[in-house]
Amino acid sequence: MNEWWAVAMMISGGLFAGGVVSIALERVPAWRRTDLPDFRTGFAHTLRRVDRLQPALLSICLASTIGFAATTEGTARTLAVLAAAGFLSILGGSVAWLVPIQRNLVRSGSKRPAADVERMRTRWLRGHLIRTVAAVALFIVAVVASTR
Repeated sequence: MNEWWAVAMMISGGLFAGGVVSIALERVPAWRRTDLPDFRTGFAHTLRRVDRLQPALLSICLASTIGFAATTEGTARTLAVLAAAGFLSILGGSVAWLVPIQRNLVRSGSKRPAADVERMRTRWLRGHLIRTVAAVALFIVAVVASTR
């Protein structure tokens, strides 16, 4: 059973980490350069495509990492618990910090001042880059756990 948890952890974790890296490398630089109306349009379009997929992958990764930790022992268990705690932190941080910003940025008909929108864009981009670094680091921890 341990191998099944490891496979699920690696596939879902790799897809989640790859997804956030893709956004960080491809979309974030473009979003920094665009004017605010174009940013909001492009941001909303991207969110429609990934807003359900990324949390689902993260949730599957979290569950399978917990399953892996429960079925292994020693260093592998310790590393898997560390990875699961980190993935849970990413999920919680995303829900508490990034999702409210996303909703404000894509809310249609929002008449927020440009300075407010710029601040929200900066906060979201910074938060996403933090999430990306954490996701990659935690995926590496999970990979190491699966090889112990």
